[in-house]
Amino acid sequence: MKIATRPLLALIWFICLPATSFAQNFDHQVKVNVSNTGDIFEINASFKTPLNNCDAFRYLTDYEAAKKIPGVLDSVVTRKSDTLAVVNRTIKESILFFSVTIKTTIEYNELPFIGSDFKQIAGDAKMFKGSWRLKQDETGTSFIYRSFIEPNTIVPNFIISSYIKNELQQQFVEIAKQ
Repeated sequence: MKIATRPLLALIWFICLPATSFAQNFDHQVKVNVSNTGDIFEINASFKTPLNNCDAFRYLTDYEAAKKIPGVLDSVVTRKSDTLAVVNRTIKESILFFSVTIKTTIEYNELPFIGSDFKQIAGDAKMFKGSWRLKQDETGTSFIYRSFIEPNTIVPNFIISSYIKNELQQQFVEIAKQ
């Protein structure tokens, strides 16, 4: 059985750098919205950090740090060019009464100091693609996330939708704190 909901959370939470106490007390203004049309889920999220644009971009592109995320067993990056990275991840999660191991390969097209576009090129979801954008202002940098996923699962959409909506808010709060 292929279940691709929780791994998406791990895919979007692919970086964990040591947090400063300032970052922990910062108002991250986390916003998450999940909607679906048929079998395709759209996820829009944003959060703010005290990082400058340069540090935010470095944070965004530290793919191997995902190994610090609970459930991520492996995260290996292969550089294809200065702005193209392919990341292979193995994730183990429990959803309802199932324990599943999921493998995925994501290609990241990095747009220096702007963000990145990504798409699954192999893996357990039927489709997974999206983008991260960075927007700097006088108090820090906002991370703006948008993705589309079509899970490859027999779990009904209402269960997937509920699971994603309930878990994503907390996941983005944790990402922002890092």
